[in-house]
Amino acid sequence: MIPLFSWRRIALAVAVACSASVSAAPHITVSTSTTQTDGPLTDQHPTVFSLGKNIYKVSVSGLDGECEATSPTRVKFNTPIPLSCQAESHFEVNIRFAGDYGFYFEPSTHTLSIKREPKKTATVFKRPLPDVQCQVYRGGPVTLSVGEAFADGTQLTEALSGQVVRVRDHQVTLTPASNSGGLILLAPTEREPQAFTYRNANIYFVMVDRFHNGDPSNDHSYGRHSDNQQNIGTFHGGDLQGVLEKLDYIQSLGTDVIWLSPIVEQVHGFVGGGSKGAFPFYAYHGYWARDFTQVDQNFGDDAVLKKLVEAAHQRGMKVFLDAVLNHPGYATLADLQQDGIKVVNADALPAKWQDWHPKKGQSWHDFHQAVDYQSANWQHWWGKDWVRAGLSGYDAPGSSDQTLTLAGLPDFKTESTKSVTPPQWLLDNPGTRVKVQDGYTVSDYLLEWQTQWVERFGIDGFRVDTVKHVDGEIWRALKQKASAALASWRQKHQQSGAPFWMMGEVWGHSAYRSPYFDQGFDALINFDLQKQMDKGAYCLSQMEETYNAYAQTMQNEADFIPVSYMSSHDTELFFSRFKDMAMQRGAANALLLSPGAIQVYYGDEVGRDLGPYGDDFHQGTRSDMVWSRTPEQQRLLAHWRKVAQFRQQHPAVGAGVHRAIAQDNAYVFSRQLGDDTIVAAFVGRTTSQP
Repeated sequence: MIPLFSWRRIALAVAVACSASVSAAPHITVSTSTTQTDGPLTDQHPTVFSLGKNIYKVSVSGLDGECEATSPTRVKFNTPIPLSCQAESHFEVNIRFAGDYGFYFEPSTHTLSIKREPKKTATVFKRPLPDVQCQVYRGGPVTLSVGEAFADGTQLTEALSGQVVRVRDHQVTLTPASNSGGLILLAPTEREPQAFTYRNANIYFVMVDRFHNGDPSNDHSYGRHSDNQQNIGTFHGGDLQGVLEKLDYIQSLGTDVIWLSPIVEQVHGFVGGGSKGAFPFYAYHGYWARDFTQVDQNFGDDAVLKKLVEAAHQRGMKVFLDAVLNHPGYATLADLQQDGIKVVNADALPAKWQDWHPKKGQSWHDFHQAVDYQSANWQHWWGKDWVRAGLSGYDAPGSSDQTLTLAGLPDFKTESTKSVTPPQWLLDNPGTRVKVQDGYTVSDYLLEWQTQWVERFGIDGFRVDTVKHVDGEIWRALKQKASAALASWRQKHQQSGAPFWMMGEVWGHSAYRSPYFDQGFDALINFDLQKQMDKGAYCLSQMEETYNAYAQTMQNEADFIPVSYMSSHDTELFFSRFKDMAMQRGAANALLLSPGAIQVYYGDEVGRDLGPYGDDFHQGTRSDMVWSRTPEQQRLLAHWRKVAQFRQQHPAVGAGVHRAIAQDNAYVFSRQLGDDTIVAAFVGRTTSQP
């Protein structure tokens, strides 16, 4: 999901006080309806976040001692906020001015204070390393127990160093690879190839526009502009040709599935970016569709999509598209002019409305002044039978998940049983495949538009956007129709393969088997792992409780699969938390060894950092892919490849039974799936950088 104002994290410093000694690590979470970030509280340093103008919900947990208080519902800055040691403390913070804020923790009084920080704080702040006890590797060979995972005499190969060892008395002795960060990965030297399972899938998420520019000729399709400044919210030129050219690279990361951000034709123009309208914001991300039936020209065309899918399949990789059924895009000046929707004062605009630019004293929001949102002519846009919107003659948005308008986006009436006809401007859209279908409802059209990509190109699956905002019957129908479409394509092309697969985005969903799995979903994106990554990246043994819980749930629920991640376009980049290559390597280990499927956000493997974001933090998480790399980034990439390829070769990593193996001064576990068994060990933190 990409909201219009994807609210920016704010740097906040919090002080929490407690009369007794604090043995547990206090934790703070700052969230809005569309994003969440968290971190440890310390009495040594403020916890600093960058936040945009918004109302934030704050919760503080993990305080030990004797303190009981009721936090105020409204708080003041620079004023101590009482916290409770008995339960989580909850309150709201109204940020009126985007900036950097510090949460200051004072353990002696059980209070938290919030202060606005000088601008320099955010530019130099690094989140302190987690305050946890961890094994320390001092160098030299180590002896590890493999428990009952391997019989004595079994010859094993260590994946990171290439060492070959033999099990004796249920133990092996070897030296960790120099760039391993204390990680050891063991599997039998002689092994049979293992069949792919989605329960172990490695899914690489590519935001197409920000990945690689393979065809500069399409960079400014439909008259789109760069802003000649930081280009925070403009198209950067990435396209399907660019993804095609980088398939060998993607494959080298142990990738099973390429998930492409939406590639359908987007609204042509801009809206104002951020709360202040400081930059033009185009639909480079793909979540503001204009026409669901054709490729956006900035991304390419049918021919290059066909080549990309065929080339990925030849390499053994599957291709997922991002399916959006909840909403289309905004009405922009460019689209209103092209489609002849007479709701604009043309005298206030240049000849090409797309060329409008704010004058001195104006922002990019001020184009709204030329638009009459009360005009009856809005009936010629999508129309009231298609969407809810705050427009004249349209049904107003509701308050339920399925009737609200996300970030002001028009909300498709997917629940409607009324027959509709596509708007005339869409039927007239150059190159469209939209046709009038007798008796079709809104959801009938949307399902047809999505599944035609499967039948035409052999798409293997969908990542489904905003699941909880559409009725479950629609998702079941999408799964059924897409499965039939893939079967039809495979029959036509004399191919076979895994069933059509759907993973859904339910905001905030964690790793449990919820009723959403009864709505046609094979997996749900797991928002939980990112919250565990700080400690896990510092010390892999901190992941044991999480690993065991995920693996146990998967063993108990045959149709349950979490898709875990460390970074995403709607939350944050893990690298931006610490800006530390050793922590990024540790996070790679924690993610790549996680039970269930995993999602890698492009650039995680090289420590891609935030780009410019103005007052909209999430724009920074969609920075350009790093292709020119430092030696540190190259070493991180080399390590990532080895661990990811080991995972790909051993489905037991994601899908197997998890067992911790008792070991002094090391964290050791096995995973077993049928004949596939591995042992992983973490012998301790080192000070070496990747």
